Amino acid sequence: MMLQFQMKGCVGCVETERMGLLQLKSYLRSLLDAEEEEEGGKSILKSWTHNGDCCRWERVKCSDAISGDIVDLSLDRLLPIAFELQTRSLNLSLLHTFPQLQSLNLSWNWFTGLSDHVHGYKSFATLEKLTTIDFSHNMFDNSIVPFLSAATSLRTLHLESNYMEGVFPPQELTNMTKLRVLNLKDNSFSFLSVQGLTEFRELEVLDLSFNGVNDSEASHRSSTAKLKTLDLSFNPLSDFSQLKGLESLRELAVLKLRGNKFNHTLSTHVLKALKKLQELDLSDNRFTNLDHGLGLVIPTSLQVLDLKRNQLSLAQEGYLGICRLVNLMELDLSSNALTSLPYCLGNLTHLRTLDLSNNTLNGNLSAFASGLPPVLEYLSLLDNNFTGSFLFNSLVNQTRLTVFKLSSKVGMIEVQTENSWAPLFQLKILHLSNCNLGSTTLGFLVDQYDLCFVDLSHNKLTGTFPTWLVKNNTRLQTILLGTIPSSIGKMKSLQVLDMSSNDLYGQLPRTFLSGCSSLKVLKLSNNQLQGTIFLKHANLTGLVGLFLDGNNFTGSLEKGLLKSKNLTLLDISDNRFSGMLPLWIGRMSSLTYLYMSGNQLKGPFPFQRQSPWLEVMDISHNSFSGSIPKDVDFPSLRELRLQSNEFMGSIPGNLFKAAGLEVLDLRNNNFSGKILNAIDKTSKLRVLLLRNNSFQSYIPEKICQLSEVGLLDLSHNKFRGSIPSCFSKMSLGAENNDRVMSLVADFDFSYITFLRHCQYSSHLNLDDGVRNGYQPKPATIVDFLTKSRYEAYQGDILNYMHGLDLSSNELSGEIPVEIGDLQNIRSLNLSSNCLTGSIPDSISKLKGLESLDLSNNKLDGSIPPVLADLNSLGYLNISFNNLSGEIPFKGHLVTFDEKSYIGNAHLCGLPTNKSCISLRVPEPSVTSQTNEEDSEEEEEGDVIDIVWFYWTCASVYISTSLALFAFLCIDTRWSREWFYRVDQSVSHLQRFKRSHVCN
Repeated sequence: MMLQFQMKGCVGCVETERMGLLQLKSYLRSLLDAEEEEEGGKSILKSWTHNGDCCRWERVKCSDAISGDIVDLSLDRLLPIAFELQTRSLNLSLLHTFPQLQSLNLSWNWFTGLSDHVHGYKSFATLEKLTTIDFSHNMFDNSIVPFLSAATSLRTLHLESNYMEGVFPPQELTNMTKLRVLNLKDNSFSFLSVQGLTEFRELEVLDLSFNGVNDSEASHRSSTAKLKTLDLSFNPLSDFSQLKGLESLRELAVLKLRGNKFNHTLSTHVLKALKKLQELDLSDNRFTNLDHGLGLVIPTSLQVLDLKRNQLSLAQEGYLGICRLVNLMELDLSSNALTSLPYCLGNLTHLRTLDLSNNTLNGNLSAFASGLPPVLEYLSLLDNNFTGSFLFNSLVNQTRLTVFKLSSKVGMIEVQTENSWAPLFQLKILHLSNCNLGSTTLGFLVDQYDLCFVDLSHNKLTGTFPTWLVKNNTRLQTILLGTIPSSIGKMKSLQVLDMSSNDLYGQLPRTFLSGCSSLKVLKLSNNQLQGTIFLKHANLTGLVGLFLDGNNFTGSLEKGLLKSKNLTLLDISDNRFSGMLPLWIGRMSSLTYLYMSGNQLKGPFPFQRQSPWLEVMDISHNSFSGSIPKDVDFPSLRELRLQSNEFMGSIPGNLFKAAGLEVLDLRNNNFSGKILNAIDKTSKLRVLLLRNNSFQSYIPEKICQLSEVGLLDLSHNKFRGSIPSCFSKMSLGAENNDRVMSLVADFDFSYITFLRHCQYSSHLNLDDGVRNGYQPKPATIVDFLTKSRYEAYQGDILNYMHGLDLSSNELSGEIPVEIGDLQNIRSLNLSSNCLTGSIPDSISKLKGLESLDLSNNKLDGSIPPVLADLNSLGYLNISFNNLSGEIPFKGHLVTFDEKSYIGNAHLCGLPTNKSCISLRVPEPSVTSQTNEEDSEEEEEGDVIDIVWFYWTCASVYISTSLALFAFLCIDTRWSREWFYRVDQSVSHLQRFKRSHVCN
């Protein structure tokens, strides 16, 4: 044995395979363009060199045999994302030098096709040992199917997130008779052939979720399929009759139909034949009832049923279909519209998991709890409409309960217990928020020794904190309270502490700051805490997320914070911190989210060099000053807020080069110079706010290269010239309306997990936010001036809000007719400029427009009647212009009063008090025509009198002019006075003209 070990240790990889790996590396680098090669090409597979044992190279695994054959290649995420027009083919012939290869992972490389100029479609046939392929997250289409058909040795195939489509399965894939796991999630298959599915004789798991499957074909012969798990989640299925042939899958144990459009149970009889079905997921559908239990036909073999996030509103008889499932072990009815408690669930003697959270349940809670099965392990009653009292000893029959959650949305629950009662169960998770805990309620916790998570927040706790809770539960990791006990500093396993939104006051205990070295998340938001923080004695070395916003902390940031080397999120906004912000804050290498708004901090821009990981920085509403360094570099930045400070100088072009930047808010500063000197055409910038600065140039056409911008505010500057006609190239236009934004500054604490022993094991996908004991940062909020007031837009609403504000500048010229191409726009403000011309009719194409402000310009002409067709318009202001004519008071314009039109002297009609006098000549009537002949002689005499009148006026004018000319030719005092008065009048007119012309 010793000899064999020595021999094995001395043998390296096969030389031909080492050379094959080097060729493969060279090929992968050749797929990069010049820029990608310069940036990341050298870092690809750095350990793959001409020296060394290739079995020790990264992403390579060799067999345990003496020969050292390569059996596993994990080459995922090597190549950057490719654009849709770019082709990136994988040459399979490079894999033939690895005949013992068993597993191949090339996911997340954005390949578009496969090729082999030697073996063609039979390329995979040479790899007889290959059992696993992962091609997920590429851009493969159906052209790869002929290649895959030759991989007859495969057991597992992952093709998630590609571009495959049509009927499943493609006929060529039926050769893969040994396949057991097939993942086709997130493709575009639209039809399921159960007939073809039977050809996969060994297939056990099939994932077709997130496709477009809307119909199926039944099998015409007896099925021998071994399929056990079928996932059809998030498809457009609306009726079980679309699942033809499902009943022939006799071995099916798990069926997932989450996120479809099912709304009734009338055709669920198709499930009756599935005698081995154990798990059914119908969550995120549109069920409103279960037809009194008669329409819901589910085999009694079912053990797990998920109906969360539907629209169920069940009376007692409505639960009968569920209560017949005598083998049911896990049930999720959360996030529905349930009002009555399901008492019949007490008959389900195997039920171990029950989630009824986020409904409108009410009734006798104690009676319901006392009737539940004694084998229950997980019970969630969070966020319902319970009132009155709850007796904790109503759980007296429970012996296995490990998770208990209770809260109310409409009031406080009086939680009570008997002094002498000692529960038979040991809890791991206890959630009793928004309850009124009596003086003896916490007494039952004396006998609990296994707690990991305790939430007693939003209660009316009085007296001293029970220190025995900490001493008895050494594994306690998360505690949410209303007071800060000094004994918390002794909790060496505590990871999450949340005491936000209470009435805490005073300073943080020194023992707490120096003792909780295991603490990873500390939330003290929205209290009345004060004093200075993080002096030298602070020892929160494990801290990852710190939330101190909404308190009264003062002083400056101390160096004690530097001990938190892994700090990723820091939120000290809305306090009274002052003084210079230390420059070492910019050197915290792990800092990703920084929130400091609403303080009294001052000094230069806190980041003077590259900060590679910073994603969100909000230092708004402070007194920072100076310019932003030109070489500042934030490659990961998504959101930058500097508004309401004292910054000056130009905006560095590097800011617009941040590939992920989505929000840039520089309002209320003193920035100047030219904007957008450097723009990356692939910019993801969604919100650009430059209001109230000192920009004086023209608005550059280059701004339209920011194609994703949907909220643009350039108001209150001194921009001059005409309005660019290219704004439709941005997402304000119709052709760029398909991008879904991700303006959410959530901080992922998912790696802060309970000890394995504390986690609850379930087949259900429980909405268990307290499992890790944290709440994410709220979605990004952007305030934008619309309808003459600031509106806050948050989260997903930002995907639909589009606005353009160019008000209070020095813009001139006409409003471009291309303004009508901004078909996504909801707010348009061009007020307080020097715009001329008429209001273009093309504005009528803006069907989603909600706010239009063209006031305080020099617009003329009439109001286009087509504006009355803008049915979404909620605010209109065209006051103080030179508009004339009758107001088209019809359609949607009848909803606006006189304030929308004031300052236009020549407008008339409703809603103003000015009547419109018609200037048209009336047509002659029949009566006047009959009298024309009788008045011919009189009209003839009138003509003669008018001729004599004209001759008399002409002779008087000529004689008067000659006399005045003769008088002025004589040099007298009167003639000199006359010429002086004329010169003075001309001079006054010239000064008046200069002072009233708009520059």
